[in-house]
Amino acid sequence: MVSPDRPGAGVIWARVEEGFHVGSRKGMFLGYIDRQADGGYLAFDGSSRVVGRFRTLTAAMAAVTNGQPPQDEVITLRQVRVPAPRAIEEDTA
Repeated sequence: MVSPDRPGAGVIWARVEEGFHVGSRKGMFLGYIDRQADGGYLAFDGSSRVVGRFRTLTAAMAAVTNGQPPQDEVITLRQVRVPAPRAIEEDTA
């Protein structure tokens, strides 16, 4: 019997197509893995942020399953005010 507290317990991986796998646990989306042309695997979390690049599918699955933090920086959005374009007045003379 497998302990439900063990990392990876209850995780289901589905191969959607060749080289593309999606992971879930109890119906909750965990992330996905995409095989690259060079044979490596890019793993993404549930927010589509890169978790890491891995040599093997099982290593990529473990990273997504165990909730490894993403390897990207926080994106900060700022409001930029751009003046609205003015209408061009035609010369009617």
